[in-house]
Amino acid sequence: MIKIVILSLMFIFSIVGLSGNSIISSSNGQNTTTTEINKIQIEPSSVDILKIIQDNEPLIEVEYQSSSIVVLKGDEDLLLISNGTLAPFWHAIDIIKKQGYSLEHFTESGAGSQGNPTRIYAILEK
Repeated sequence: MIKIVILSLMFIFSIVGLSGNSIISSSNGQNTTTTEINKIQIEPSSVDILKIIQDNEPLIEVEYQSSSIVVLKGDEDLLLISNGTLAPFWHAIDIIKKQGYSLEHFTESGAGSQGNPTRIYAILEK
């Protein structure tokens, strides 16, 4: 009786263990077991946007970069105190647009206070 229970458990565990696997038939007729892993692969951009922005507009941050999306961030108070305008942020957007991206979304966050400063964001896509 114990042997039957143990064999049953081993059978159940082997089925559960194979649930993440798939059987692939090879050209010689033999079956091979392989494990499928779902991964999202983000290819790095061929252009180093971070370096370009740092060299041209050091007050602007590259929040995120991939081969298809760039997110820029600027601190409104810092830009206004340093330049009296938000022009460096718009210049950074123009630099990214020259790399084949287009401005998809512009937004801001914060309340403009010392504890909650206004930050501006631009999302550019290829």
